[in-house]
Amino acid sequence: MTMNNKINTVNKDKLKEGDIIFISIPNFLYRAIEKGTNSQTSHVGILLKDNDKWMVAESKVPMSGLSSLEDFISRSKNSWFAIRRFSEDLTQDQIKELKNACQARYGVLYDFSFNFNAKKSFCSKFVYEVFKEACNIEVGTLESFKTLINKNPKALTGFWKLWFLGFIPYKKFTVTPQSQLINENLKEVIAHV
Repeated sequence: MTMNNKINTVNKDKLKEGDIIFISIPNFLYRAIEKGTNSQTSHVGILLKDNDKWMVAESKVPMSGLSSLEDFISRSKNSWFAIRRFSEDLTQDQIKELKNACQARYGVLYDFSFNFNAKKSFCSKFVYEVFKEACNIEVGTLESFKTLINKNPKALTGFWKLWFLGFIPYKKFTVTPQSQLINENLKEVIAHV
């Protein structure tokens, strides 16, 4: 099935602003993240409407911004995606605050160190910060690199040593798309396609 056919099979009437969409980026870095976190996903964004068109607010290379839903899904391996939603519906005020929090983060450079406390951003940090600021909801789990590596040392230790030129920042914190995908406060809207 082509990407356009997959998007056409999405019942867009089922979508709501504030839904969280996950994809799988098919390049070395993001595949290693998936392997290391035992996940099918390596990238995440927030569904919003702009002039009646579905868009995705995201932190991406080179900087955060707004992408069309079609563009977002087209970047995924085999056009795979999953959509999750909070168990309780977001209010219109929360949606407005979400949009404001996203907009305040557009144009921020991507952080390849995945350091939650850095000034730059990355996809799961973007989603985490936006929901925390706008709705006081934590999406995902903040974990140190040490904790993350201890969960799957064979998959992650060598990769991060290579990535960080031998000096893994064990004490620095990050948040992964996988921790957001399995967040207990989210329910499935659209299954893995």
